[in-house]
Amino acid sequence: MKKSQFIKEEEISFEELSENWVSLKFGNDRFVMDTDTLIDLSFRCASFLAYLEGKEQNSISENLEACNCISADKNLLH
Repeated sequence: MKKSQFIKEEEISFEELSENWVSLKFGNDRFVMDTDTLIDLSFRCASFLAYLEGKEQNSISENLEACNCISADKNLLH
C-alpha cells in the first residue's frame, strides 16, 4: 500500500492524449482516463467542495449564535 503524500497545486496537470483520453498528473503519478470519467471526477470534486463549504458555513453560524452575534431571525447582526 502506497503512503499518502501532499502535493502542491503546481504539481497537478492535465494533458489531452487523444479525442477521448486525457491524463491527470499528481506529482510523479499519472492517471489516464476517458473524458466521461474526467467529467464525473469534476462533478465529484464540485460536490465535495460544496459539502466542505457547507460545513464551514454551519461552523461560522454556530460560533456566531454561541456568542449571541446573530439576532433571533438569523438575518441581522447585533
